[in-house]
Amino acid sequence: MNCRRAATLTLTLTTFLSSICFAQAPSEGSKETSRAEVEQCVAQHDSARKLRLGEQWDDARAAMLSCAEERCPLAIAADCRAWLDELAQQMPTLIVVTEGEVPASSLRVELDGTRVELKDPPSPIDSWPGAHRLRFELPGEKPVVVNFSLEKGEKNHIERVRFARPQALPAAALPTRIPTRPVPASTYWLSAGALAAFATSTAFLVSGLNEHGDARDICAPNCEPRIRSSIQARLLLADIAGGAGLVLGGLAIYTYLKRPVVFNEARPSGPTISATREGFSLTWRGRF
Repeated sequence: MNCRRAATLTLTLTTFLSSICFAQAPSEGSKETSRAEVEQCVAQHDSARKLRLGEQWDDARAAMLSCAEERCPLAIAADCRAWLDELAQQMPTLIVVTEGEVPASSLRVELDGTRVELKDPPSPIDSWPGAHRLRFELPGEKPVVVNFSLEKGEKNHIERVRFARPQALPAAALPTRIPTRPVPASTYWLSAGALAAFATSTAFLVSGLNEHGDARDICAPNCEPRIRSSIQARLLLADIAGGAGLVLGGLAIYTYLKRPVVFNEARPSGPTISATREGFSLTWRGRF
């Protein structure tokens, strides 16, 4: 009876150990998968080490993240996680500050060709050591480009850009429009004609009066009809020329009084000196 119990107990223990061994023993396929994963982790570990020494930051971080996973052996994962912590300490950060009344919805910001969104208040942006380029675009404004450099471990590097809205110029600087009434050319021509007519009338009048005086002294009262006709003709021409002068003068006054109002921009007056290849030139502006 005791032998049977011992045999049964031995059989039961053997069956239990066998089930445990079969449960823990990996299949042939799982051995190949684990070996492939380990080889991949080793390759990523070696690649991360080389890229880290070559300061190829983007590719190095991607390799470190791959070999830091739990599927990798403990020693390899520990190295990769330590490198990630070291990389986070060396990674500089950038803070972009915009000054002025700039609507955030219409402002486009690019960092090294990649668009970034600015937050309010400004928050740090992860970047890499080295030279960088910021480009700001605002509708209606000329793009602003800022070149700068970041050092390893430099945190919260600040780059400021200011957009100045066009302000109203003071009254003294604005171009002023001055109302003027320029004299038309017809006024000058009519005035010249009136002066010429008055001059002609005066000449004929003086000539006729002189001839009349001579005739009175020489032949009056028995002067020849020819002399009388000459004196009358001169006086008549003097009257005609004088009448024409009055008409032309009246028209000149009319065109002067009825001249239109013209608004002209005021131009700076005074001397201006400018340098050229041939030397210096002096320009004087003003109203003469």
